[in-house]
Amino acid sequence: MDNRLRDEGDTERTLTPRQRERRERIRAATFDLLARHGGEALSMRLIAEAAGVAERTLFNIYGSRDRLFAVNARERSEETIEGAHAAGGEGIGFFRQLPARLAEKTFEAPALARAFSPILIEHADLVGLPDVYERFAGGALRAMRAAGQVVVEDIAVVSRFVCMQMVTTILLWAKGEIADAALEAQLRLAICQILLPYAEGPLAAELRDEARQLTLALSRCPTPP
Repeated sequence: MDNRLRDEGDTERTLTPRQRERRERIRAATFDLLARHGGEALSMRLIAEAAGVAERTLFNIYGSRDRLFAVNARERSEETIEGAHAAGGEGIGFFRQLPARLAEKTFEAPALARAFSPILIEHADLVGLPDVYERFAGGALRAMRAAGQVVVEDIAVVSRFVCMQMVTTILLWAKGEIADAALEAQLRLAICQILLPYAEGPLAAELRDEARQLTLALSRCPTPP
């Protein structure tokens, strides 16, 4: 991941109120324009005009258009994942909440979610989303391992699997290959499929049962037109 993205949180904490307000205007303008036009049609000039800042200011802050998109994609995703952690806590509760939170955020602004989906794939290293998943999904897996619910040696790898499956599932939805009504169930099924090889005891049985129920429910969902 770009070190400048890693430092973004520290930079935000040292901003003056005026600088923070300017960042919020840039973020709001980026979200609005991405939702309306998609990433390919946008330029730094258009974003600067919408945000009421000089174009050189955007380059001074972000360095490039791709990095501006990456910062905003990471922030939006991280807020959602933090919400799942706040609601579910450590352990399996996090994985129960994550699909619901991701689906909720997706349908909160569908056009924006469609615009961000390819950015998360095409600029994955720049966005650094696997680091966010390793922090939250990794923490949940460590708690589950300590409770004897899973046997996982390489938590970083499993966390990356979770990241890849969540992002890929939403990208498939963005491309129209998953119906709106099926998105959350697809995300839940992906979580079950990732955790099942590592699950022990009652959790393994619970995940198998849930996977069967989700598969049956998805078979009854209408396919996208």
